[in-house]
Amino acid sequence: MSSKILLTLYGSKFSFIRSFVIKLINKFEGGEFYSTTLRDIFKKYYGVEIGMYSHGGCFKGHLFGRNTTFGRYCSVAQSAFGATLNHPMNKKSMHGFFFNPGLGYCKEEREYSTLIVGNDVWFGHNSIIMPSVNTIGDGAVIGAGAVIFKDIPPYAVVVGNPGRVVRYRFSQETIDKLLAEKWWEKSIEEIKKNGLEEYSQIFEAEQGTAKEWS
Repeated sequence: MSSKILLTLYGSKFSFIRSFVIKLINKFEGGEFYSTTLRDIFKKYYGVEIGMYSHGGCFKGHLFGRNTTFGRYCSVAQSAFGATLNHPMNKKSMHGFFFNPGLGYCKEEREYSTLIVGNDVWFGHNSIIMPSVNTIGDGAVIGAGAVIFKDIPPYAVVVGNPGRVVRYRFSQETIDKLLAEKWWEKSIEEIKKNGLEEYSQIFEAEQGTAKEWS
């Protein structure tokens, strides 16, 4: 079955048809790691763009808001959540009837913020990204249960509520080298051909220094 047909079928109002489409994709396209059709579905129906090899909660409908973009090689817990829209507090009511045209009572278009997630970002269990966040840098770690209100720099390790940077994964010198190298632009086949050992061993002994979020 062609990807165009699967993309159309996913738009059905029947959940069992959508589930069937996902099963077919997982079977014939290798699932979340490799499927281009699955990525087309999330871009069209959820407004979420997902880079190759990224996997997990980014492929759960409505867990990340419209205007969210994930880079490549991201690992996202199934319970992670990213909002790009708040309930409006400056209106007489915060109920969805008064700001969500999809419920059939108002015509006002909702304004989504933009969330851009870098490459090789790890989202821990129950981590939450608020609409005030616009960017999460390459290689960042969002710790389990962290609630993030500010943009996150590359390779930062962020924990707590409100989220704070407790350290960086590597020294600034190493971070600069990784950002310049952009290894994530390579396919996994190319990386495998050249040897995966570099990615699991080269920085084993190095630990970045602690730094509070200013």
